[in-house]
Amino acid sequence: MTRIQGGPPRALRRLAWTGAWLTFGLIVLGGIVRITGSGMGCGDHWPLCNGEWFPPLDLPTMIEIGHRWAAGLVTLVVLSTTIVAWRYHRSEPLVRDPATVASLLLVVQVLLGAVTVKLALPPWIVITHFANAMILLAVLIVTGLRAGEGTQPLPYRQRHPGNRLVLTVAATGFGVILFGGQVANFDAGLLCLGLPLCNGTLLPPAAPLASLHWAHRVLALVFVGLIVTLAVVLIRRSRPAEARVRRWTLLVLLMSVLQIAVGAFMVTHLLPTELRVAHLLVGTGVWATLVVLLFHSNRTAATAAAATKELPERPTLVADLITLTKPRIISLLLVTTVAPMFITPAGLPSAGLVLWVILGGYLMAGGANAINMWFDRDIDGKMGRTRLRPIPAGRIRPAAGLAFGIGLGLAAFGVLWYKVDRLSAWIALAGLLFYVFIYTIWLKRSSPQNIVIGGAAGAFPPLVGWTAMTGQLDLAAIYLFAIIFYWTPPHFWALALIKQREYAKAGVPMLPVVRGESRTKFEMLAYTLILLPLTIMPALVGALGVFYGSVALLLGARLLWYCIRLLRERGSTPVAWQMYRYSLVYLALLFLAMGVDRAVPFGHRDPPARVLILDHPDRELATPTGGHHGH
Repeated sequence: MTRIQGGPPRALRRLAWTGAWLTFGLIVLGGIVRITGSGMGCGDHWPLCNGEWFPPLDLPTMIEIGHRWAAGLVTLVVLSTTIVAWRYHRSEPLVRDPATVASLLLVVQVLLGAVTVKLALPPWIVITHFANAMILLAVLIVTGLRAGEGTQPLPYRQRHPGNRLVLTVAATGFGVILFGGQVANFDAGLLCLGLPLCNGTLLPPAAPLASLHWAHRVLALVFVGLIVTLAVVLIRRSRPAEARVRRWTLLVLLMSVLQIAVGAFMVTHLLPTELRVAHLLVGTGVWATLVVLLFHSNRTAATAAAATKELPERPTLVADLITLTKPRIISLLLVTTVAPMFITPAGLPSAGLVLWVILGGYLMAGGANAINMWFDRDIDGKMGRTRLRPIPAGRIRPAAGLAFGIGLGLAAFGVLWYKVDRLSAWIALAGLLFYVFIYTIWLKRSSPQNIVIGGAAGAFPPLVGWTAMTGQLDLAAIYLFAIIFYWTPPHFWALALIKQREYAKAGVPMLPVVRGESRTKFEMLAYTLILLPLTIMPALVGALGVFYGSVALLLGARLLWYCIRLLRERGSTPVAWQMYRYSLVYLALLFLAMGVDRAVPFGHRDPPARVLILDHPDRELATPTGGHHGH
């Protein structure tokens, strides 16, 4: 692709991504219009609202006219994208064509919107309107990705080996979305009650609309099965050069599990408005990530890197600051923070409390990671996987990185103190201090057991989530702490086996460097054998149900299988890579299974209503309470 003055087409890329984000928001806002029954808030007038440009605003009118104004903003951005594409990239069909298609889809979308209003919201037109919006979102995402890549079309032999499977998954995902739209627009959400069965039966109901809901569930189950299959295939077969495809696959998997959980909540709680909006929001996110995954699977990382080698881009300051927080690591920590909020005796958390916990947790973990990068800047510069981090690469001054980390920690403490719970704030701060002083400053450079003791910092998040709901610590929270504590050594030592030469070069006494590979593999197996009974125990004593127990057993068996294979392997890299990647998925799915099991009745016994409190052994929590614990 030709470049304007030798640089990347930043204007086109920014416009396309702005249009994609705005379209994403417009889809969710359109869902709110439908869910709240505000579709005729402006009557059958179009483009005016009740015959006026600025009519008196009641709530339905305000929601509908807000949707129209947002659509006007999307129109402006999409048309600007197409104009820029034709003005500066006329000879580049890879970006010109999707930008043009985006404007054509926009015209169709505007016409469908007008017809929808004029015909008083017929369901089939509404569904077509929704499907066209999803396609418009996909085209804008592809435009933004292509504008940032600059590659020529790749022949099929250069595509990722899993490209066809990814295409099948994406097509199935789009089908699930369309069926979900039909369920909503035909008001069939309450015609298939109960989970996992529909009205107590595996067979499709006789009523057509109930059968529509049943078909949506079946297709969603097929989709999850396909994406799990894809993830397993990629974990086993992908090469390091294809890491981007693997990462996006795992992200789609995690978001799909979240979508299933939200859908389950929605049905069991009789379709509250907030959960219906959340279901649409997460579903749209699943579709967007599927589009990105399909794009990356259409080329290999090696060919994409070769095509863009002449155009290296320096990361922006914002990107470097985000890198300092280690967002990929934090995403797993947030799962282990939020999931325990759904299994306390305090009931289900409010959406607001969950959001404040996520914000406070991200800021606190991000602050700890930034301080870690500041202190480790000397050894980071000696290791291949860390030498390009912002501080050792010289893009951020060490003092600025330290100040940023401290600032994030203080902000997190304030958020948790005022919006969540004071004990949660102190526990989160204790986790930061433990990670910085015990692990980073003291143990990491002095003991081969650094990750065993210091890695306990990663087990603080469940305590934060638990106390956010109950206001106090109890044995169940410590139990969750123990699960992560015993999971950390086999997880991190798998990476240490792969990177042992780099750790030796940097002078970090990781266990494989000091004691050798055989001893490390043996200890990984020992910790795994302790971990697995811990994870299954809640199902055996009735605290969690059959669903969680089955998931924990299957996930644990796979982890143990990797440990045994690693112990028998000569060398470390192939199986160690597979185990390291799987251990990340293992912990995320384990904690998600806890939340889903407690929130959706899968047949487990009710947990005991009396919970022993650790800080006061003579006191008991007699009745479940929860929510915000202000002081």
